[in-house]
Amino acid sequence: MIANYHTHTRWCNHAKGEAEDYIKEAIRLGLKEIAITDHVPHIDNTDPARMRWEEFDAYNQLLDEAIDKYKNQITIYKGFECEYYPEALDFYKKLINEYGYTVMVLGQHRCGKDRYYNAFTNMNKEALEIYTKTVCEALHSGLFSFVAHPDVFLFSYPEFDKHAEKALRTIYKTCEELNIPVEINGFGYHADRPYPNFEALKISKEYNLTYLINSDAHRPELIYTDKMRELEETVAFLGIKVTPTLPQERHIKSI
Repeated sequence: MIANYHTHTRWCNHAKGEAEDYIKEAIRLGLKEIAITDHVPHIDNTDPARMRWEEFDAYNQLLDEAIDKYKNQITIYKGFECEYYPEALDFYKKLINEYGYTVMVLGQHRCGKDRYYNAFTNMNKEALEIYTKTVCEALHSGLFSFVAHPDVFLFSYPEFDKHAEKALRTIYKTCEELNIPVEINGFGYHADRPYPNFEALKISKEYNLTYLINSDAHRPELIYTDKMRELEETVAFLGIKVTPTLPQERHIKSI
């Protein structure tokens, strides 16, 4: 691994460490690039697993200070992991155009009316159809650098059945058409979650996709571990070639 584009800090309320801690660990590991991609805040503050709306300015200032401090040692990108919610899109555009956030990660965990369906608790066939439609609409928006853990719904969806396969084929096809990279998620693998799903990855080989392996680290020491090396080896065994760095055209510099 020479780059990692999916990390979370203590500001999201379920991770540890400041941006500076992740940057220092990336330098120690010899990485060339890192993106800090906490969960984006929402103005309604209803999701406890992300920073509060009013904390953004303080977070952004600390991140800018850390980038300035280490900019001569490693390339650091500002980013956020985002849900595709129509009411949030103007803020996402502001993050890109005014604050310099260029690694915008599509990480869809909730979908449906009032965000009722949650990848971690209550996915079913109806939810899966809504999830797929939401992800594909998001990919077409032009706002996102890559799609994180597209198979995250398998955490609560009961099995990898024909409906799950159809959902992922639809997402893979959309990524292929739009040339948007697909993430193979290290956190899920590290935590022995049902994603990344290797049957899904085998199916994905039928499409002309760009792949990234990211740690999705929630602690600095998890950026690159023995489990991450194991994941890299497994993916290589499957015959999947992973791009070492996020292509420059996938850095969203203006919209």
